[in-house]
Order: sequence, then structure tokens, then C-alpha cells
Amino acid sequence: MVNELMQHDWDPEKILRQRDELKVKLLRAQSVVEECKAGLADLERRLERRAVSSPIDERQRNSVATNSIRHARSQESRSVDDAVDAGVAFSSRSWDC
Repeated sequence: MVNELMQHDWDPEKILRQRDELKVKLLRAQSVVEECKAGLADLERRLERRAVSSPIDERQRNSVATNSIRHARSQESRSVDDAVDAGVAFSSRSWDC
């Protein structure tokens, strides 16, 4: 644009038109910058929320996993106890014969 101004004669109408075109381009660029800033701020807020909620989610997952393991172990121990009880009952019966 500036080079065009330097190469052409100094026609005032052309200079004013180019000035107006540059103002429009500047306003568009400023609008794009503002949109980018707003989008960036939104992403940062989402990341902050995720960072805050992530440890909570992780604790909940760990709690669920721990409870599942405890439940599985209690089921195993019950199964072993039941088998031992059944074995004792069987062997005590066999002694009665």
C-alpha cells in the first residue's frame, strides 16, 4: 500500500480512499485479535476447571478402584472360607462313618 502511494501521483481522492481501506483492514484485524483473545480466555478457563476437577476425578477413580479391589478380596476370602467350611463339614461327616 505504501509503495503504491509513493509510485502514484498524489491524487487526494485516491489517498483518502486508500486511507479508508486501510482503516477498514485495521478494524477487521482488531476484530480478529479480539475474537482470538476471547477464544484463548475461554480455553484457559476450561483448562483451569479441568485442572481443578481432575484431581477430584482421579481421587474418585482411585476410590472406586480401591473399593473394587476390596470387594474382590472379600469375595475371595468368602469363597475360601466357604470351601474350608465345606471341607470341614465333609471331613467331619466322613469321620462319622
